[in-house]
Amino acid sequence: MGLELAKEAYIRGADLTLLVANVSVEIPSVFNVIKVQSTQEMYDQIEKLVSDYDIFISTAAVSDFAVDDTVKSKISSESSMNLTFQPTVKIISQIKKINPDIFLVGFKAEFNITEEQIINCSKKQIAVAGTDLVIANDIGHDSCNFGSDFNEVLIIDEDVMKVPLSSKKEVAKVIFDVISNKLDK
Repeated sequence: MGLELAKEAYIRGADLTLLVANVSVEIPSVFNVIKVQSTQEMYDQIEKLVSDYDIFISTAAVSDFAVDDTVKSKISSESSMNLTFQPTVKIISQIKKINPDIFLVGFKAEFNITEEQIINCSKKQIAVAGTDLVIANDIGHDSCNFGSDFNEVLIIDEDVMKVPLSSKKEVAKVIFDVISNKLDK
């Protein structure tokens, strides 16, 4: 979905940067791409970049936790081991703190919950993170899971707009139409 949004932004004349971690699609060379490996690296790059942009679209599903301590040497297979995790920075909640004037679009992927629950989760993100728009979907649907070429989303702000099952390219067009309308107001 992120790549289709990038393509649509490019077609509409946007100057954009893609900040990517683990992606399974080939990104065209026309895009300025910054690759990161961790949530912290992504946040560090965002801190450097976000002040220079008017719109930030957060499609990344970043990890909420990271291993507390890493070992740089071999661990004996005869040792017992415990892993401790620490929460990572909630990136979406930091964007408006860095650039209060940015138009912030968040994504909310949930699994097998009701439409009402998805809307409530999205409205919570709006309240907590200050997102101007949330694109929400249930990845539990067979046709809308990660890696699918199709999506069915809810576009949520003070209103809720349902985009029926369509190609991600078509969904990206609808999302940018909504963003354009919001920015023109």
